[in-house]
Amino acid sequence: MIHKTLGIILHTTKYSDTSLIIQAYTRNFGLQSYIINDVRSKRSKNKASLFQPLAIVNLVVSNTNKAKLQRISEISIHHPYISIPYNVTKSAVAMFINEIIYKAIKEDNGDEELFEFLQNSLMLLDLKTDNCANFHIYFMIHLSRYLGFYPQGKYTDSTSIFDLREGSFVQNITLHPHFLTAPDSILLNNFIVAGSTNYEQLKLTKEQRKQLLMALITFYRLHVTSFGEIKSYSILEEVVA
Repeated sequence: MIHKTLGIILHTTKYSDTSLIIQAYTRNFGLQSYIINDVRSKRSKNKASLFQPLAIVNLVVSNTNKAKLQRISEISIHHPYISIPYNVTKSAVAMFINEIIYKAIKEDNGDEELFEFLQNSLMLLDLKTDNCANFHIYFMIHLSRYLGFYPQGKYTDSTSIFDLREGSFVQNITLHPHFLTAPDSILLNNFIVAGSTNYEQLKLTKEQRKQLLMALITFYRLHVTSFGEIKSYSILEEVVA
């Protein structure tokens, strides 16, 4: 059966001389793998930008419950990026969050709220004209809401430690090593309460940003099966001050 849906390209793999296998997160069907033929031949009308990571595309697809590899019959750009491909900082941030999405989202069922969050976040990054040094931290914190392990509670004088394993603010330092000290717990809490237009006003040193980001990567590893290493982190660290 043929369906129309929006999708966000996460990963592509060459398949034969002219075909690609595409993994995309779609509005209607969640995470899906598709094959598209005749895209790498000289006569192909499809542009390379259609298959770049995080491209937001219109898809006409055949989705059946029996097939693990679905088929794309039509693809076109839904939202052409204005700045992400041409801005070094935004490109590094986009590469990082693409890897986070690719490794964190496992569900092959449609979740329109999650899709809207991803799409709106990408469009926000693309249209931002001010500093985006905090974007990936804000994104990871709020993506966790849709993945089922959003931080619980809040920072107070009596709950000044964030337990990464339990995902909540607690009173005492934990017996295991996966926790944030009070200063880092304050930073995390500030991001939680900040709105989508206020988080960039939070002032962090490069070292504070690095420590909080590493803690969030650990947070994801503790709560997402087979999350693994984030290879794009080293590039992000070089670019974002």
